[in-house]
Amino acid sequence: MKNENIDALKRHPHEEAKLTYKLKNANVYVSTGGFHFIDYLDPVEEIAPGIDASQLTEKVSAYIETQLQANAQKFNNQVEIVRRHLPLQNARVLDIGCGGGLFLSLLKQQGADVTGIELSDSRAQYAKTKHGLLIDKHPIEHDFWQKGYAGHFDAVTLWDVIEHVNYPFETLRSAANVLKPGGLLLIDTPCRDGFYHRFGEFTYRVTRGRAPTFLNAMYSSHLFGHKQIFSTGEMKDLFESAGLEVIELNKFHELSFPYDFYLRKLFRSKAIVRLSLPLVKLFFKVFRIRNKMLVVGKKESS
Repeated sequence: MKNENIDALKRHPHEEAKLTYKLKNANVYVSTGGFHFIDYLDPVEEIAPGIDASQLTEKVSAYIETQLQANAQKFNNQVEIVRRHLPLQNARVLDIGCGGGLFLSLLKQQGADVTGIELSDSRAQYAKTKHGLLIDKHPIEHDFWQKGYAGHFDAVTLWDVIEHVNYPFETLRSAANVLKPGGLLLIDTPCRDGFYHRFGEFTYRVTRGRAPTFLNAMYSSHLFGHKQIFSTGEMKDLFESAGLEVIELNKFHELSFPYDFYLRKLFRSKAIVRLSLPLVKLFFKVFRIRNKMLVVGKKESS
């Protein structure tokens, strides 16, 4: 399917796609072209642009530090990916969905001029106060960015973000618009043609929906949950539709959270989680399953 139609498809899912997977936290629709998405949209238009500092509690801070940012190697890898394509000194970098701000903090230490977008008040406040970062809550599609920062940034990053947004093509096109000619857009996201999604589809079919396994962890109709999972081919087409030349696209293995986070989603029993954890750690040391994709696109020069 033409990726320009993805956003229109999500506005009218019941007319153009089939309900294929009924999961614990979401209903997944599949279009005739194979695009997988849920029929829930975040009420982004209701989010106030100011940061409500009161939302950052000790409990939330602990979650950010022990869960959201627990995989320190992930953030170091992200910095190295940017460095591989762009000299960091004085580079203007915008991170969309910056979370607790650890990636931007590491980038700032390397001399980059960094800015973050974060819609969660608690995470925005954490990044602002813990790392001293410039954080804004206007979505990238807002005129604040589209008129005020068009052609401004050397690089824009969306780490584990595109799967969360309401309208991915609009988000990608808006991100491309704030790039300088020749600027870079870097995305990583779960891939539908990776092991986890395929295994989840398999177990769903053979159990007639009783055991979706990984699908339950990959889609969620909760606020800011996973709304779509792309294939590598779809993502390449999406970049090209937004006027970006794909200069790198590969699959790799990475988990955003500690292993027990995912085990708790799969199993309700704490005993099973505790017994499974050593086996899971051993498994991933032996088998490097490629579950995510990295895509780097370059904006066409004027």
